[in-house]
Amino acid sequence: MPTWVAILLAVLAPGGIITVLLERVRRENNRDHNRNSELLQQIDGKVDKIDERLDSHMDWHAHRD
Repeated sequence: MPTWVAILLAVLAPGGIITVLLERVRRENNRDHNRNSELLQQIDGKVDKIDERLDSHMDWHAHRD
């Protein structure tokens, strides 16, 4: 193998490895963001239900006399 090819590979190889690692991290990050968004939507729905129940309970206390 000519010396210039070895030098070229030595220069380009780390960049390729870094690119692959960054792409993997990006995919994992996107997956985690999607999962967190789903969980936050579930929490939002549960909080809304609790809010409705609390309002109903407060009305019951206000009108039970």
